[in-house]
Order: sequence, then C-alpha cells, then structure tokens
Amino acid sequence: MIFDRTGVVVVGGGHAGVEAALASARLGVETVLVTGEPAKICTLPCNPSVGGSAKGQLVREIDALGGEMGLLIDATSVHVRWLNESKGPAVRALRAQADKPAYARAARAHLEAQPGVTIVRGMVDGLVASGGAIRAVRTEDGRSIPARAVVLATGTFLGGKTFRGDEVRAEGRFGEAPAVGLSGALARLGFPLGRLKTGTPPRIDKTTVDPARMAVQAPSDVPLAFSYRRSPAFAGPQLPCWITVTSARTHALVRANLHRSPLYGLDLIRGIGPRYCPSIEDKVVKFAHNPSHQIFIEPEGWDEPTLYVGGFSTSLPADVQLEMLHTLPGLEECAMLRAGYAVEYDFVQPTELRHSLETRRIENLFHCGQLNGTSGYEEAAAQGLLAGINAARRVRGERPFLLERTDSYVGTMIDDLVTKGVDEPYRMLTSRAEHRVLLRHDNADLRLTPRGRELGLIDDRAWEAFVARRERLERAISGAEATRVTEEQIAGARLAKGSTLADALRRPEIGTADVASYFPSSLENDEPERIAIEIKLAGYVRRQRLAVERAARVELEEIPDDFGYETIAALSREAREKLGRHRPRTIGAAARIPGLTPADVAIVSLFVHRHRTRREDERGREGACA
Repeated sequence: MIFDRTGVVVVGGGHAGVEAALASARLGVETVLVTGEPAKICTLPCNPSVGGSAKGQLVREIDALGGEMGLLIDATSVHVRWLNESKGPAVRALRAQADKPAYARAARAHLEAQPGVTIVRGMVDGLVASGGAIRAVRTEDGRSIPARAVVLATGTFLGGKTFRGDEVRAEGRFGEAPAVGLSGALARLGFPLGRLKTGTPPRIDKTTVDPARMAVQAPSDVPLAFSYRRSPAFAGPQLPCWITVTSARTHALVRANLHRSPLYGLDLIRGIGPRYCPSIEDKVVKFAHNPSHQIFIEPEGWDEPTLYVGGFSTSLPADVQLEMLHTLPGLEECAMLRAGYAVEYDFVQPTELRHSLETRRIENLFHCGQLNGTSGYEEAAAQGLLAGINAARRVRGERPFLLERTDSYVGTMIDDLVTKGVDEPYRMLTSRAEHRVLLRHDNADLRLTPRGRELGLIDDRAWEAFVARRERLERAISGAEATRVTEEQIAGARLAKGSTLADALRRPEIGTADVASYFPSSLENDEPERIAIEIKLAGYVRRQRLAVERAARVELEEIPDDFGYETIAALSREAREKLGRHRPRTIGAAARIPGLTPADVAIVSLFVHRHRTRREDERGREGACA
C-alpha cells in the first residue's frame, strides 16, 4: 500500500481517533487511521454509556460542530434519560447506555463510508521528525507512512499494563497489545512522560441476577436524542438499569484482601487514578465512614449476555471479586463472565500543547485523549475532533480553529489542560465551567453550529434544518412576549391581568406542560422547552454575558509566542519558570496558571503592552525608511 498522498495520519482507533479521522477527511485532507485491531474500533472498553453530567454537554457540542459521537449513540442507545433535572437547565444533561457491539459496528461503518479515510492495521512505534516538524510515522512491521500532520490518539495503550491481583500483563486493555515503542519515540523527541491509572469493573451474566432485589432505574418514556441532526426516536427497546448497594460484608472482604491488591498491599501500580471514579478498594479505604456505596447494574446491549457493574471498579484477584459480588443484593448467585482490572499507561503533560492541541516542541504533531491526561470517551472525542480539524487546517495552510471558555465546555476543557496541566486523570465537570448558564445542553447548536458550518463540517441539509429551527425559536420567543394568557391562575401561581406567556414562564412554578396550548403548533420536538428555558434564564444570561464582556477585555489580550518572560526582573524566579513552561496564549490564560498571583499577571500585562508598543514603533520606523 502506497501512502505518498497522505496528509494526516491518525494513530489510534478509539473515540478520539475516530473523530479526528472523520473531521480531517471531511475537510478534504487524505487521512490514514492506524489502529492495532480495526475490528475493535470504538469498542466502549469500560462503561457502555455516553454522556452524563458535563459529559452530555460535550457530546452535544461535538454534534453541533459536525462530529459523530451524538449520531453514534442515538443510533444504538438501549437506555436514555436525563440527569440532574432537579438542579436546573444549566447543569442537566443526557446520558445513554449503548449496545456495545452495535456502537462499534456503527463507528467503523461511518469511517469506512467516509471518502478520504484509509484504515490501516498496525502498531506505530516510531515518529520521524526533522527541522522541528513531524514527517512520518513508522510501524512495528517496518512500514513508513509519510504525513504532513500526525494526530496521536493512543488511549490507554501507550506503555499499557493491566493489573488483576499479582497478575500483571503488558496490554492496552484486556487481550490487546500495548503501544510500547511509541513511548520511547516521544521521549526521544523530548516529551516528558508520566503514568496514570484507570480501571474497569467485572461483567456478570444477566440471566443470573435477581432484579426484584434491586431498585429499578427506568429509562425515559419519551425519545431523547443527543444529535441535532437526527429526530428523537428510540433506537430499539429501552432496557432498565438497577441500583444495588455494598454492605459491611463487602467492605470486610475488601479490607481482608488489601494485601493482594496491586494498588495497596502489592504496591505494583505507580500511576495516579481518577479521583471522581475511584475503585471499590479506594472507596472502602478512603471513605471508611460510609456504611455503603451505590452500585449500578447496566445492560451492555439488546442481545449481549453481560451486565456492567458500575461503581465497582477493582484490581483485586478474580476469586475475591466473585466473593464481593455475591455480597450485593440481587447478585448473590451471579456468574462473573469477566473479572475487572486496572490499567496503567503513559501520558504527556498537556502543558506541552498549544490551544489547537498541536505540540509546542514538534510542529504538525497533535495530541488528544488519554495521552493528554484525560479520562472518559466524551473528553477524548471532543479533543479528537479539535485535533483532527486543526491537523487538516495545518495541512491546508489555514489558521487554527480555537474554542474559548466563554463559548463551550470543549474550550473550557482544553484551556484547563493546556494552562494548568494534570496531576490526575482529568474529568469534565459542570463546576469547571464558570459560564455554564451560557453553555447549556439545550443551546449548543446556537453557540457552535454556525462555526461548524464555517469550518465545512455541517452539510447543507443539517444547516438548513438548523436555520429553520433557529428562526422558529426566535419567532416563538418574540411571540411569547405578545401572547396573552386567559387564566388568572396556572399551576398554583396567580397571574396579573393581561399577563403574557413569557410572564407566565418566568414564574418558577409554571412549566412547559402547564402552558402547552399557547405554543405555536409549528414547534418541533423539544422546542417549547427550549423557549421556556430561554425565557426563565434570560436575566441570568444577561448578567453572565456582561461579566464575560468585562473579563474579555483582559482575557483575550494575546501574548506573543516569542515573548521573553525571563527578562522581566519584577517577576519572581518561580513565576518566570511557570510562565515559560506553560507559555499562556492570553493574559486570561496566564491568570489561571496555578501559583501565579494577581500581581504577577498585572506585571505580565504591563510588559506585554510595552512589548507590543515597541514592535509597533519599530514597524512604523521601518515603514518611514522604506
């Protein structure tokens, strides 16, 4: 196979790699996706779910920009519902369980159907760079694939090791070979490597559990969709999930076997694990005051024999895992089909990156996903989409596409990673997004679809549907301000005479269903609810936009790439070192570097202004001489 026309090479076939390859090819650049096992592209190796708190917002934003994840999960979901509904529209999010085999088949089918994408089986173990730029990748079998840009989306495979008791295997996930040589290749290019850890729980036979002894978690009774480009519809029969709990017996078994744990007694694991998704060992040791912990029993597909035991991630030996499972109500007789395990892998500090996800050390080389220290399919997919877009734009000689904290959760995540770095697997949280009232689950299309269109990722059909939807929403919101309601009391709320539909919706007691008859019949799907959200939150949105505008005056003040912090004597040595290491793109980004004081930021702003003024004066003199 000859690759002399390759523009972008994507290494890795997980969520990040799939989004990167599709985005690059859709922007007209010949793209090669190299993966160890093409049949296992996007296999959802851990939780079979997509979305959830903050993660659902990421999926919506991926879709609004023209990415694939929302379409994939909508086509294969077996259980979908809202999370955090009681906490308000600013933080609620969709979560869906996927049919794992169907999801992986759909992802591969989308790749194979995409013109400009070639899937290659292989393990990349070398990077060829010269003149400070990437030139090619090398595979273990000796092939060289030239590239004008490379996207590394290696997941947990980079130097991957799995742990189950004292059993340690070199693998990226269960039964799959790790990428060993690539770690050395990155180190030789000067990238400092660290180690992180994640894990997965056991899988059990669904025919051997007793659902009557567990609390049922019902799916939504109405269709819900992540994608704006697909009408809400159930992909197939919606299946229930269940909740059970650990007990004193479970915790006693964990404590009695900590000496067999690779994390505790055996001291085999060096990587830092995710704080927000701890193993059952961590829960018992670090939260010893809790008498029990919730465990979520979730289906992995319509016809799959397995159930996923969420919240029960563990690396204890298999025999201990089975004993522990039998202490859970409803699982007393369950058969374990596969034991859980921990996986440890290499990552590169994301402070090595620009906001475009291109590395600072090597031009045209992009990192995304777990390689940047993140956890989760959604975080990986969002980074993959941005890396694929920017790799293609690099090849085409175009400026990078950047997202800001003020316009998206994706922009917030990337700014966190690039500016602050990570000391544990990074998970997106609503609390990380200071502008979350603006960055809601419902309005991602209004925020980002025009930008996706400008990029070339939103086709004519999707764009026309978006424009029509936006116009319907605008007309209906204007109409709500003029439409009079005839009732004096709705949902227990007394209304003043002459109140409009908008007045009614501003009352917290009144919901969309209470005034459904007043909405235009032309509205579709969730549009009445979107109108209600816009009206109810209008005051909060105005205040937050004013705050954003005030902050933007400083936030968006750019710092030149070649700015010399070492020359600013007014800064402490520690501040100079941190600024030189992080290389913030803007004054706002500098303000978010841990350990920098407001005084440090003010000094940098002053010297950047002087630097800019001096450059302008020099250009003026050169122009006069010419």
